Amino acid sequence: RVVTIAKETLISNDAHRMGNENAAAYLVEFSDFQCPACAAFAPAVESLTNKYKDQFLFVYRHYPLPQYQYAKPAAYAAEAAALQGKFWEAVVVLFKNQDSFSDDFFSTQFIQLLKLNTSQYTKDIDDPAIMEKIERDLSEGQQLGLRSTPTFFLNGVLLTNLSGPNDLVKAVETAIKQ
Repeated sequence: RVVTIAKETLISNDAHRMGNENAAAYLVEFSDFQCPACAAFAPAVESLTNKYKDQFLFVYRHYPLPQYQYAKPAAYAAEAAALQGKFWEAVVVLFKNQDSFSDDFFSTQFIQLLKLNTSQYTKDIDDPAIMEKIERDLSEGQQLGLRSTPTFFLNGVLLTNLSGPNDLVKAVETAIKQ
């Protein structure tokens, strides 16, 4: 039986969105910047959002897994970059540099790669509001029964049996055409 989750439940007010807010088709991803599977899906998601930005809405939700040392620091870094208008650029940089994650990466290279204002970033990364946002996403994901990343909901329906990024692309393209 297919369970459809209400759009309001899946998309928090402060969630990062790209695309058409009024489109019938929407994709919500719960993701972890240190998860290799999430990185494998990232180019497909980026391609879909570029190709169909007028025809669907993509929403990113944080779901940092406990087994990854830098999952939360990466999420905090992305949110600090978001405060300088660079969330989506941060997503690309984080997934591309997953193998380089270290304390030094987040305190130096990340800032340089995104050309962030260093003092602003250093202040923002420790902002309790950022931590609260990540914890809220995590908690909402847990309430939805998430067990792994990436987890995708297409038009409120949990996508299962995705054998890879191509399956995701096909599912989204089918939803857009309906």
